[in-house]
Amino acid sequence: MSVDKLPARIAKLDTEINLQTEILKRVEHDESLAEPQLNEIHGLKEPPEDLKLERDSSLFQCILDPITRLPLEISSEIFLQSLPPFPEGMYESCPHHIPRLLLSICNAWTNIALSTPGLWSAIHILLPCSKGLKEILPIWLERARNQPLSISLQVEGWFDADVLDIIWQRGPQLKYLQLYEMHRMENNDILKVACPGPLPSLETLVTRSQLGWHLNPPQILYLLRQTPNLVEYFINTRIGRLENTGDDMVHPKLRRLTFGEHGICPDRGTRLLRRLSLPSLEVLSIATSSDVLLSFLRRSVPPLLELTLRTRRDAMDFVALAECAPDLSRLEVWYPEPLAVENLLAALETQSLLPRLDTLVLHLDRHYLPGNGDAFWPALLRALAARRTHVRVFRLTVLGRLPASQLPPPRIRAAIRELGTDGMQVSISATEGRWTSLLGSVDTDTD
Repeated sequence: MSVDKLPARIAKLDTEINLQTEILKRVEHDESLAEPQLNEIHGLKEPPEDLKLERDSSLFQCILDPITRLPLEISSEIFLQSLPPFPEGMYESCPHHIPRLLLSICNAWTNIALSTPGLWSAIHILLPCSKGLKEILPIWLERARNQPLSISLQVEGWFDADVLDIIWQRGPQLKYLQLYEMHRMENNDILKVACPGPLPSLETLVTRSQLGWHLNPPQILYLLRQTPNLVEYFINTRIGRLENTGDDMVHPKLRRLTFGEHGICPDRGTRLLRRLSLPSLEVLSIATSSDVLLSFLRRSVPPLLELTLRTRRDAMDFVALAECAPDLSRLEVWYPEPLAVENLLAALETQSLLPRLDTLVLHLDRHYLPGNGDAFWPALLRALAARRTHVRVFRLTVLGRLPASQLPPPRIRAAIRELGTDGMQVSISATEGRWTSLLGSVDTDTD
């Protein structure tokens, strides 16, 4: 049965369950009336054993437990819907881990859980691992059968390399892999202790670190070579020194490359970007220099649609960027140099550049505005007005507290408000102070 028909099927079965529950109540009521009469006939205080309904029998369990009366594909789907988001809720050490909890209810639920490989296809492992994990983990993964696997490894101390060997043996089934180091310890490198072999099914790779763990470009390139079908790579670790090994590579299928956490200023990725060509890349989030980014785009010629960027040391040439990424639909720029902002606004006035841009997000440092505020606001208005029928969302955030003297004059505010009549969503705010929105009431009581 297709997934879109399952809700109607479940609703129909729910109605039937309610009906059968009412029938069961009436039968139980009739039984309670009949038992005293039978006792009176036999002169017994209790009915004969062979006439009692075995309360722990599978028949009685099936009557009382509606889920056991459902088709397996529906009861399995209900069990799968009970799983928390991966990997945040999938903690191996939690005593109420959903799959194990389902095994402890009754025999019928155990059979359903063991017949649902998807329940066992995701696991979060905390290292050092709990006692007995080496014995439990192969059983857990065996229950997943041939399902694609999602595994998160969180390192908080020393770990048993045998556990990693068990995981890498299932490498061909891995679809999602997260390597997360919480604490830095000498000679405690996951990739060095048990480096994975080919991971042909891996689509999402996440490397994260809270402290000093870092990956060198050769290590990352090795991982990419083992994952020919990788679609997403999220890197939140330091990138080590660039070695002149000449082992550059082309990854044909990677579509998303993100340095840092979502929603914050991206991390540096220059050392890796110098080594890569990504002809399928659609989403990039990175802090790098203008020349490295442009060189990468000219080398890869990707169909880039979304770019989150922090330029370093130099001003980005946004005209050249538009030529290298003509299909860009979302552009987010963090703390650009004043000249880069001027280049961007000038490029936006030329409608032939970035014709598909519909979302523009700028994060500016307040120190950019004092000497250029008088020129900045008119230039911003001209750029937005030139794109009023194309750009749907524009957000500007100023880092720090913006004094009233640096706010746009009333005529600029009124003109930008009018852009909303064409459907543009405009939000202009500061990270400190009470000035929150250009389109709402602007509180100028700031320092």
